[in-house]
Amino acid sequence: MGLGGYPEVSGALAREKAADLRKVVSSDADPLEQKRSAKAAIDAAKARTFRAAAEAWLKAKEEKGLATSTLHKIRTYLDKDILPALGDKPLDEITRTDCADLQASLEARDAHNVAEKCRTWINQIFGRAIGLGLTENDPGSRLRDIAAQAPKTQQHPHLLEPELAEFLQALKNTPSRLTARTAAWLCIWTASRPGMVRLAEWKEFDLEKAIWTTPAAKMKMRRDFVCSLPHQAVTALRDLHCLTGRSRWVFPGVGAKNPTISENTINKVFATIGYKGRLSSKTRLAEGTC
Repeated sequence: MGLGGYPEVSGALAREKAADLRKVVSSDADPLEQKRSAKAAIDAAKARTFRAAAEAWLKAKEEKGLATSTLHKIRTYLDKDILPALGDKPLDEITRTDCADLQASLEARDAHNVAEKCRTWINQIFGRAIGLGLTENDPGSRLRDIAAQAPKTQQHPHLLEPELAEFLQALKNTPSRLTARTAAWLCIWTASRPGMVRLAEWKEFDLEKAIWTTPAAKMKMRRDFVCSLPHQAVTALRDLHCLTGRSRWVFPGVGAKNPTISENTINKVFATIGYKGRLSSKTRLAEGTC
């Protein structure tokens, strides 16, 4: 058995370790087997943490063909909210209070929709862990009974036809950076959801044929979606390619934790030009248009 390398393990410390091991051997025990058993116990404990159960659950979701956009959303909220609160705790030690506190923290920032999704995912993670015999603990149940009342859903704001000229001129003059500006315009030119736009990849575009093909794996209906591109979009994407063309993503984010622009980037473009509360990227620009 190795005792460690110098200078981390000094000669005196090495002699002490050797003496301890000789005592173990003199008692007819195998120090190497003890070391292996201790490591196995640690590995088993790690396998029963919430983090391990959550990662295995997400992998199972991916193998079943869950849409890429949905997997990305789950990954985001696992890393941002769920795992920091529960990840390193053993499944058997997580309490209802732990789960309730997580839900309350999301509600406190008015993220009621996120709280609902996280509640569902936590229930599924514990359900799968119980089914696999990893725990009998189910602290994620009944969270819905103590959930705060979400504000009444309001329809997304939109513009009417007489307002379009002013809006389009303002968007043309936006000071937003090229990546965000192009993403906002692509939503308008193609009437696409912001989630589809921000997760777009360069390999999906054929600018020569002016076609954007979103693969079936990203679509809820599990079939390719082909969208024709107006000449304005083709020109804008060619310009953007000079900036982000080396990336997998058309609209890459900033930093390793943000592979693409965020969900709010496009709406921030609209807010910057004075349309906060007047227009959402999730709605049409005008009745009867798009």
